[in-house]
Amino acid sequence: MWKRWVRYQKERMFWGAVGILVTNLIAFVVVVVYSMHHLFGYTYLKEIDYERFQTAAELAEASPVIVKASATADAAPYDLPYDHYTKTKVTIEEVLKDESGSLQPGEKITVLEQYWMKGRAMFPKQTVYNGNYYSKLVSGTSYLLYLAEAPEHDSFRTVAFHQGKYNLDRKDKLERRIEKKDPLYGELKQSVQAAYADKRETASPPANKP
Repeated sequence: MWKRWVRYQKERMFWGAVGILVTNLIAFVVVVVYSMHHLFGYTYLKEIDYERFQTAAELAEASPVIVKASATADAAPYDLPYDHYTKTKVTIEEVLKDESGSLQPGEKITVLEQYWMKGRAMFPKQTVYNGNYYSKLVSGTSYLLYLAEAPEHDSFRTVAFHQGKYNLDRKDKLERRIEKKDPLYGELKQSVQAAYADKRETASPPANKP
């Protein structure tokens, strides 16, 4: 009887130790997966309600400013009491629409972007976005930007978040991924690119015929 009780206690201790080991292993795997997500992925905080445009004409009608611009490396955090953004300088290459009539090619303007860099544990440069599908401007990359003034922030903002930003030279890899995640955005981008090509063709002087 005594031996049976001792054996029962040993088995109980053994399986108890196994249970603790398995629990710790599961917790370790969860921590590793979570950490890898923050190391290699992008964090989106919330869905934002915004108007969904169907065509380039609708988007242009709602945009006081449309410019072709290249993003610079001048990007600085912009913190508000209850939210965070990044202010990025862009250089205007071409002014397609400007209701104020004050913008000129070669001028630098500030774009208020829907993301910021956040340090967390051993991942000090995690990219955190305010809303789904927006991707940050890539330095040295050319874009069509549909903008509206944000005078309270001394900058411009993209109209309808990611719908106001279109990469022209296919260097923005994250934006290309977003086209697949948001098919409506991909269709709108095709409409925007076609409208831009038509505008450039119309603006170009006809070739001299012999």
